[in-house]
Amino acid sequence: QQLSKVYRYVLQNKEKETVSLSTELDFISHYIFLLKTRFGNGIEFQIRLPEKLKEKEIVPVTLQILIENAMKHNVISNEIPLRISIAIDNEYLAIVNSVNKKTKVETSNKQGLENLKSLYQYLADKPIDIIETDSLFQVRIPLI
Repeated sequence: QQLSKVYRYVLQNKEKETVSLSTELDFISHYIFLLKTRFGNGIEFQIRLPEKLKEKEIVPVTLQILIENAMKHNVISNEIPLRISIAIDNEYLAIVNSVNKKTKVETSNKQGLENLKSLYQYLADKPIDIIETDSLFQVRIPLI
């Protein structure tokens, strides 16, 4: 059921420029359920968003792209879980993940973040911010 909800969301929203943050969060809860089923304690999520901002807009599937990016580039294990938080930082949606880089990344064309940057450059009056340290990788998405 969770998988069908994920596919349904993608199909229903693939032509839309933006969706409400609450709609995207509902979708991502189903996706997170699938990830927790697959990785168990190897992946942890924390979502802290005020209700008043949930009607702001973002590009559909933004959160899935950023979560997949974190999973693609980092080791996921019960010993050192991948931690992902989603929160509001001023007028931005901040997606932060812990860093435990893989030695080799399979199937990366390095286009995921670039495509998001291009989309938000077109739709928002602020750019996407990317902040990387040795321990954290953060992408700040402007709310529309």
